[in-house]
Amino acid sequence: MNMILEKDVVSLTDFARQTRKHTAELKKHNRPRVLTHNGKATAVVLSVAAFDKMAQAADEYRLDMELKVALEAYDRGDRGRPLDAAFSDLRARLFKPKPGK
Repeated sequence: MNMILEKDVVSLTDFARQTRKHTAELKKHNRPRVLTHNGKATAVVLSVAAFDKMAQAADEYRLDMELKVALEAYDRGDRGRPLDAAFSDLRARLFKPKPGK
């Protein structure tokens, strides 16, 4: 998401007055819009497509980091838990009586 400062930084007042114009541009260009108040950045507005793309990238990064940690643990010899113990714990959690029932 590359920004073009003269187009992508607008005042909150201008955004409010021309919401349809700005939202149409957000959809068309998929660039964030920085909203300012008294000359200071106060909010960032994204199109739904840009938000989805950013959320997917963040999720992929999180999964990559979890995989990296798991691979490093495996390299250190940590092979996890025996299958029987894992299933036993799962069964205990799944079939645990609910409070008040």
